[in-house]
Amino acid sequence: MPEPWPQTPTLKWAPTPVWENWHHTVKQEIAGIYSAWYPAGNPKTSAAILNGCTQDLQTAICAARDRNMRLRAAGSSWSLSRAGVTDGVMLDTCRLKGWIKVTEGNLDAGYKGSAELRPGLFMFQCGTLVAEVNKLIESDVWQRSLWTSGAANGQTIVGATATGTHGSALGFGALHDHIVAIHLIGADKHYLLERESYPVLKPAFAAALGAELKRSDDLFDAALVSFGSFGVIHNVVLETRPRFLLRAETHAPVPFDQDLRALIATLDPDSHPKLKGKGDLNFLQVVINPHSGDAMINAMYELPWQAGYVPSYAFKSAKIGPGYDGLGVVGEALNAFPGMIPSFFKLAQGTIDGKPKIGTRGEMFGYKAPQTKVASGSVAVALADSLKALDVLAKVNQQSPAPLVFGCRFVRKSPALLAFNRFDTTMVVSLDGLFNDQSVKFFALAVEALEKEGIAYTQHWGKVNAYTPARLAKAYGGNVAKWLAARHTVLPDPAGRAVFNNAYMEERGLAG
Repeated sequence: MPEPWPQTPTLKWAPTPVWENWHHTVKQEIAGIYSAWYPAGNPKTSAAILNGCTQDLQTAICAARDRNMRLRAAGSSWSLSRAGVTDGVMLDTCRLKGWIKVTEGNLDAGYKGSAELRPGLFMFQCGTLVAEVNKLIESDVWQRSLWTSGAANGQTIVGATATGTHGSALGFGALHDHIVAIHLIGADKHYLLERESYPVLKPAFAAALGAELKRSDDLFDAALVSFGSFGVIHNVVLETRPRFLLRAETHAPVPFDQDLRALIATLDPDSHPKLKGKGDLNFLQVVINPHSGDAMINAMYELPWQAGYVPSYAFKSAKIGPGYDGLGVVGEALNAFPGMIPSFFKLAQGTIDGKPKIGTRGEMFGYKAPQTKVASGSVAVALADSLKALDVLAKVNQQSPAPLVFGCRFVRKSPALLAFNRFDTTMVVSLDGLFNDQSVKFFALAVEALEKEGIAYTQHWGKVNAYTPARLAKAYGGNVAKWLAARHTVLPDPAGRAVFNNAYMEERGLAG
């Protein structure tokens, strides 16, 4: 009779035959699920409580390794790719929601953060939702904000960052660029990782966690976007900024004409009559319906905090407007038109929320209910290639129509070795729509067409993508070898690396 799977008061094992993501687009046979439970009470935590959680996570990792099984940590299970899936054990971390305020006394003498940054560091456990991060730090108690976010904030902070979520602010990089320290757990050791060029925490902070402090730029920049393959990321330390507000406007429908093309190519708001004279942009999104040539502009402008402003984080159903999320709107369409999606902006006429709005980043990019049977892939190109890439994608849609819309966002480059934000100024095109054979075919044809035209691109790790070893080498060059070397550093034992391998990595040449 096989040995029973070990359990503790806060670690529960359940044999489970099948795992599915939230969107019901990824299904995988598995051995079972380990659920890690945070001790009841105030989520503001201590090193002692975190150490107990670390031991439980290591128990789960070792149990899988000793049975020659693979393991993958999962938070909200939001990812639309197979990056976070294994054929062995799924480790459910979504209940691990502890946090610690990093104080001045915790900071290393070499920390280079400005006086504005020093009061705004927090450590969050891996199961904390981005929505929960926003709600905590934007409060009157802490008066902080994130610089950027994804389209929605129902993901865990670690799940969203580890898959390279690209962010949404013109002047900032990816969501993971908030992270300045990573608490990473393997089977036998665990580490607190920082950049050598940017030390943050005193060695005593790592010692209190029982972790080995490792400072290396390449190692840190590899672990930032590693989709669960370096071990289990237990905690992350985020830098935040003083809180602020955003004023959002939506303009739709607008033609995809020379004015809009100029806006996309230059990011100059004065190049488009709808935005001219309104000031500098914090956020710009252009959503294009390739079937009709209609488009929508979402623009946001930064405002100083208003005394007495009270954020509202109540759930709001998907609307086409500020904080627009293509998956949410497609999900709404499917509710009304099962099995099809009508002309996008025809559907949108009664749904577009064109009234200017003011709110925090956490409000603007709020929680959206996960939608089922929706498809999403994303490609990123340099701003200089933006119009050419959109023309290529439109041509692919003419030849092989798919029920998708193109949502364009613009962000800065990230230093992570396998960052989706690979270009100095990156245009991200989210291809959102129905999950069917046409969409799956379109995703494959899209990257082939970009390659044929000689357009350099990357693909979102957490969405449908067509990466191969050759495509990775072309997209990231020597960073792939640096990433693999970093993985060997924190997981030197082949058996330890094998625990965190999966088919997704093997297909892309990253399982070495």
